Amino acid sequence: MKIGYHKLDITPQKSVYMAGYNRPFQSQGILDPIEINTMILSYQEKLFVISILDSIIIENSVIKPIKNEICREYHLSDEQVIIGCIHTHSAPAYFRPFFEKTTTEKELQKQLISQFIFSIHKAMDSLTEATIQIKHTIIQGVYGNRNKVDGYADKNAYILEFMNVHSKLPIFSLISLACHPTILNQSNYKLSADLLGHIRQKYQNKYHQPCMIINGCCGDVSTRFYREKSGEEELDRVSSLILEQLDNAKIIQTSINNLQWSSYCHDYIYTGKDAFITNEIPKLQYEIQQNPSDQQIPVKQMLLNNLILKRDKSPMTLTLYSHIINLGNIMFVSLPGDITAILGKKIRDAFPDKLIIIIGYCENYSNYFVCKEDYGLYFETYISRLEKGNADHFIENTILKAKELCK
Repeated sequence: MKIGYHKLDITPQKSVYMAGYNRPFQSQGILDPIEINTMILSYQEKLFVISILDSIIIENSVIKPIKNEICREYHLSDEQVIIGCIHTHSAPAYFRPFFEKTTTEKELQKQLISQFIFSIHKAMDSLTEATIQIKHTIIQGVYGNRNKVDGYADKNAYILEFMNVHSKLPIFSLISLACHPTILNQSNYKLSADLLGHIRQKYQNKYHQPCMIINGCCGDVSTRFYREKSGEEELDRVSSLILEQLDNAKIIQTSINNLQWSSYCHDYIYTGKDAFITNEIPKLQYEIQQNPSDQQIPVKQMLLNNLILKRDKSPMTLTLYSHIINLGNIMFVSLPGDITAILGKKIRDAFPDKLIIIIGYCENYSNYFVCKEDYGLYFETYISRLEKGNADHFIENTILKAKELCK
C-alpha cells in the first residue's frame, strides 16, 4: 500500500463574505486556517483520491473541472476521485447555500479549482509505501441528536494513522467523526473551520504530525443539548474534550487487502407539490396570522419562507451521487449532503463485518436527507429538497450497489 498526502492553507488574507447564518458583513480576522486536505491511497497499482475543503458546501462548478483534469491526467474514472467539504459555517462564501442570501466570493470559487488540483498533484508526488493503524472510540457527553436528547446519533470516531514503511515515522492521521461544526454562531466573524478545525489543530499540535478530518452523517447531530459556554470559549472546551477521548481510542484489527470502487447515481425530482408542503404552508400562514405576538413567530416565519422558496423554485432535479470504495475490511462511502444519523446507521448495519467510513458533504451539495419515519417532524424537513421516501431510496440503493461490489 502507498499513501500520498498534502495539506494546503488557502486562508484569505483579506475580509470576505462568509457562508452560514446569512451574515450581512464580511469577515473580521482569522481564528484558524481554512484548508484543503488531500489523501491518496494506492494498492496494487490502483488508487483513489479524497480531497476535502473547509467550506459549508461544495458544488459541481468546482468539482467537475477538478475531476476532468485529474481523471484525464492520471487516467482515473470519476468513481476514484472524491471531492467534499467539512460543513463549517464560518468559512468563506465559496458558494451560496440554497436557503441563504449570502454574497458569493466568485473569485475565490474560481481559485478553488487550481488549488484542489495543486493539492492533488502534490499528494500524488508524495506517494510512499505505508502501513495503517486504525483506532476507535465512542465520543461521550459532548454532542448528540439535536432534535431529541435520547435520539440516535453516530458517536463513533475513528483515527486512521498512516506510517512510512521505511522511516517508521507518521505521514498523517485521518480522523472520522460526525457532528455539525456549528459551535460558532452568526455573531462570529472570524474565519474558522469551527469544531473540526479545532480538533485538527489540537491533534497536530499534540502529536506533531499532519491531520485531515472528515465529517459523517451529522444532519441532525450537534452540540445543542451539551453546551455550557458559547463562542470561542465553548469551541476550545468541546474540542479539548473530544481530543481527550481520541487519546484513549483503542486499536482495532483490520487490514487493507483489496481496492475496488463503484458508485450509485440517481435523479430525484422535487415537485413542490408533495403532501407535506401542501399542508404545511397554509397551516403556518394561519398560525402566524392568528397569533402575531407568539414568541415562536420568527421561527415559524423562517420555516414558512423556506417552504415557499422550495415551492417557488420547483420543479428541481437533484442528481445524487455516492462513491463506494472497498478496501477489503474497510469501506469508504461518500454521501452528497446533510445526512441524518439514522440513515448512516442503515449503511453500517448492512455491513456488520466491515469498518464503514462515511464521508458526508461530498459531490454537489443536495441539502438534507430525512428518513420516512422522521419526515415532517423536525427542522431538517423544511430545508430538504427531497420528497418523502427519496432519501431512503437513495441510501437503500447505495447499500445494494456496495453489496454488489463486495461479492
